Amino acid sequence: MQLRRRYRHFNRFREVANVLAKHGFSYLLDQTGLVEFLPRAQWKNMKEREETAKLSAPERMVLVLEELGPTFIKLGQILSTRADLLPESYTRALARLQDKVPPVEHSRVVKVIEEELGKPLETLFASFETEPLASASIGQVHLASLESGEKVVVKVQRPGIPQVIETDLDILFEVARWLEQRTSWGKFYQVMDIVEEFARSIRAELDFTQEGRNAERIAHNFADDPDVVIPRVYWELSSKKILVMEYVEGIKISNLDTLRHQGYDLKTVARRVVSAVLKQTFEDGFFHADPHPGNVAVLPGEKILFLDFGQVGRIDEWLRERFIDLIVAMARQDVGGVVRAVLHIGITNGRVDIRALRREVFRLKNKYYELPMSQINLGEAVGELLRISRQFRIRIPPEISLMAKALLTVEALVQRLDPQLSLMEVAEPFGKKLLRRRLSPREIGRRIWEQIMEFSGLLSELPERLEQLLDLLEEGNLTVNLEHQGLRAFMNHLNTVSNRICLSIVIGSVIIGSSLLAQKTASSFLARVPVAEIGFLVAVLMGFWLIISIVRSGRF
Repeated sequence: MQLRRRYRHFNRFREVANVLAKHGFSYLLDQTGLVEFLPRAQWKNMKEREETAKLSAPERMVLVLEELGPTFIKLGQILSTRADLLPESYTRALARLQDKVPPVEHSRVVKVIEEELGKPLETLFASFETEPLASASIGQVHLASLESGEKVVVKVQRPGIPQVIETDLDILFEVARWLEQRTSWGKFYQVMDIVEEFARSIRAELDFTQEGRNAERIAHNFADDPDVVIPRVYWELSSKKILVMEYVEGIKISNLDTLRHQGYDLKTVARRVVSAVLKQTFEDGFFHADPHPGNVAVLPGEKILFLDFGQVGRIDEWLRERFIDLIVAMARQDVGGVVRAVLHIGITNGRVDIRALRREVFRLKNKYYELPMSQINLGEAVGELLRISRQFRIRIPPEISLMAKALLTVEALVQRLDPQLSLMEVAEPFGKKLLRRRLSPREIGRRIWEQIMEFSGLLSELPERLEQLLDLLEEGNLTVNLEHQGLRAFMNHLNTVSNRICLSIVIGSVIIGSSLLAQKTASSFLARVPVAEIGFLVAVLMGFWLIISIVRSGRF
């Protein structure tokens, strides 16, 4: 860890270490490099007086993240989508993380608005509700109205939250760097990339203009669909810390009794929600990543209202096509096709046992693929495939994991609205439509032309590349880099051991030298100076320091 960053946030590092130890995760301190911020004796005692011993490890991890605050709660919510990284017990527990905090005082909210927009609150809004509609770790939402009479919702960023998040990101980066350098699984899963992705995501959430653009992009994609409603953004009243959007009053999609009482057709609602999410995923490649019941409402005419666009997913054309291949293979009960799709989507750093992978997929076939189409749970089936990928050390792009999480969330919604409706049933026509488009003569011609242009570019660069290679060979500068797995950890341990041996020798030498000097009485100077006592004192202090360092390391 870099000294500057480490000690700048020393108190926060220690707080993280304390919380982990308090909830029974003392063993993680050593594995993550946080052990140096909490003496071994202290976290041993904390483990003994642990109050949550009866809870499972995933439940205790939820408590840890909730206690550590907004950054770690958001991290847990992201990790809950990564079935390719964590066991199912953890992803299920993390999915229940609640991002609820006490609201900010009204005076501080007003101060943020006036500082951002440069005008008094009363000149910006005709009315402004003091009590927030909702309060979360990054911001809170208030109901207001404009001079024109239009009702709006005002999302205000919590004061000081960017500084808190940046401090926590510094800590996460340092821990990730430590894990990637010193553990094989940290290197394989490239935990630095995971933290980078998370940092981009949470920093984007801090910029409310980004959320506004997300809303406008999804609104543009549904411009021709009257059954999907996206609230309008008031840009003249918005900034990085303020987002003002149209207030659209609907019925929460989870409020089934009210929907039935007011005569809504729940089957139509369910199909429209599924179609909207699948269109975002398969056609647009830009989707609402958090379609939980609080972010989806129903309007008269069974129209679907989407809210809160802070979390969105992006999936490029190539990855969309590979995912469609996977869906089509699942629908056709094609085990080989599913295996090929998983291998195309995933990233492998070594050889994969294809036969064993086929056996695992074949085992799932009986559970999912031989059922009638209406009984197949698409999100759950994809989640199972992600877990199999983790088992075979196949890294799945985070976009796919986020998409699988969105599908699972929508699937749970739809099962309450219309238990007979299956995402697979609705997804199959989308897949076939995009498959037909991919195989159309025009699309094939476009792809061939792109490949020709790419190949011609490669050919034009080939002479220069060959010349560079020959120059390196001629000069004898062609090098091959080899890395011995686990050598770094062994060398670090060897350095520690050798340093302690050297220190022990020095301590012994000081003691012997002091004893010899104490016997010399010829020199009047030595007779006046307590050489032996000083030497023994130095030796005791050095020995005491050596013992402390050994005890703190926990390796004795």
